[in-house]
Amino acid sequence: MGDTLEVWFNNVHVAELTSDGPGGGASLTYASQALKDFGPGFPLLSVRLPVRLEMYPATQTRAFLEGLLPEDQIRAQFANAARVSTDNTFELLRAYGLDCAGAIQIVTPDSADTSRTPGVRWLSSDELAEVVSDLPSAPLGISAAPGVRSSLGGLQGKLVVVVEGDRIGIPLNGQASTHILKPARLTEKGQERWPGIAQLETMGLRLIKAVGDAGGSVRASDARVIDISGRSGLLATRFDRKKDESGLLQRIHQEDFAQALGIKEKYQQDDLTAPRLLDFATLLRVNATTPAVALTQLLETVTLNAAIGNCDMHARNLALLLDNGIIGQTPAYDVVPTAVWPDHNRELSLRVGGEAFLDDLRGEHLLAEATSWGMRRPLAKRIINRALSTLEEALPTVRQAAIVEDWDHPLLDSVVDDSLVRIESLQVL
Repeated sequence: MGDTLEVWFNNVHVAELTSDGPGGGASLTYASQALKDFGPGFPLLSVRLPVRLEMYPATQTRAFLEGLLPEDQIRAQFANAARVSTDNTFELLRAYGLDCAGAIQIVTPDSADTSRTPGVRWLSSDELAEVVSDLPSAPLGISAAPGVRSSLGGLQGKLVVVVEGDRIGIPLNGQASTHILKPARLTEKGQERWPGIAQLETMGLRLIKAVGDAGGSVRASDARVIDISGRSGLLATRFDRKKDESGLLQRIHQEDFAQALGIKEKYQQDDLTAPRLLDFATLLRVNATTPAVALTQLLETVTLNAAIGNCDMHARNLALLLDNGIIGQTPAYDVVPTAVWPDHNRELSLRVGGEAFLDDLRGEHLLAEATSWGMRRPLAKRIINRALSTLEEALPTVRQAAIVEDWDHPLLDSVVDDSLVRIESLQVL
């Protein structure tokens, strides 16, 4: 038998990972406690990996486990710091799996391992600025303290942090983080690589939240812009964390759509191969607790991201929430109106109704996409037009909030102006 790691789910040992050796992957076997507590067929860790007695081989677990880790150059930096090979998912999870996205923690089998004692290293404003400035070479704050063992998917330099009042800290040894901090990425000249990104993402999330608050099905993470020694950053509340009735922080499980589909690709390449919005809709129709609500939320999400000009809605920026057997789509996250940047790609990460480019997208494409999921045309039309109408009403309110709350940026005017034009072209007549 190979080397093993334990998978814990909200403080319960539910599975074991067994290294497949040189391949860097791992098989997964559910523990007897998981079979007893949840029963065979329960979608505990992934809809593709329901609880069962038989082992899941590494070929079937690869997409899920790799989705727990960052991508490309950030993954390489993780590997370098842990002194393991970049493709060794098993060892990377050993090093950084104590605070992952969702409800799972990956730990060594030694229950006496004192390194599992959680804690927080609270940072002064100067220390926070130093950790942020080190992100290009030390992603997720791995240089902040020896006990940083957190992981999060994606490419952008970010920190998982604990926020308590005005204090911000780095979680240590598996302490559950509460927020994600995304500092604006700087060029060598000290300028923002993507101007106004913190303000733009905050606006995108606020707009989607406003549509949900006004009666829509969509939800979005709470977000605000903070100043990090003169550098802007987005501070977003984690939707996969919540406090229980006693005030203790609990993890809520989630998996992104690439994990749920069992694929590595996050951008659509053609009309026939995953990831496609049709694949997401099928996942929701089959697995969601209330499929009609989930499909409405997906259509609103697609419509609103298109209207505000977010071309980067890919398979890892859409996710399933698996909350004690209740399955649906997560609140929106990573919502950036990328179209305001002249040098950003205007090709959609996921095609809508067969259309691959934002500037050519029309209401008929949204309608065609929705009906391909099996949604009736009159219902799809109402959902699309209602979402666009509510967004139009929310634009000036959110724009004004940026001024009042002092996170204004000139590009926010472009978001408003461009969105109004797209809202008109995306309406279904």
